[in-house]
Amino acid sequence: MSEPEIEEGYTPGLIGSLTSLHALYYNRLWALGPSFEREMAEGIGECVSEYRPGRDGLWTVRAGNESVRGGIIIDGRSTNRPGAQLRYFILDKALHGQGLGRRLLETAMAFSRQNRFERVYLWTVDELESALYLYRDVGFEATDEVDLHTGWETQVPYRLFEWRP
Repeated sequence: MSEPEIEEGYTPGLIGSLTSLHALYYNRLWALGPSFEREMAEGIGECVSEYRPGRDGLWTVRAGNESVRGGIIIDGRSTNRPGAQLRYFILDKALHGQGLGRRLLETAMAFSRQNRFERVYLWTVDELESALYLYRDVGFEATDEVDLHTGWETQVPYRLFEWRP
């Protein structure tokens, strides 16, 4: 097996692999059920199919011909909030502790600075301590805004984080 590397752009199997990573990871924390997995598949699928280099950032972690083992997206499309959204940041648990998550996040933030986004925001949960540490380390700050997701089998309070250059 070759060393995992970060690759930019679309690769076949990306949508299914990122969806699977999210469904498996979050199921270990909370029983979210098929509605969560469907929502992940739809959201990831939309971001990937709407991906436009230069406006959006899309990076994955792969080792040789293996499937996608992690990824991160900067969604630069006009959404319901100004700025870009950091989305679907995940890394296979077997790859934790190697600095790949930090490299993915730093790559995404370098892209955001290069594109002069006035703001990058993300939604996450307070229980994801390792991710929160990385987010805060690159300059994200928590806001008081919380969105309680109730469409899944377990209610999960998502908190808004913002980064401004």
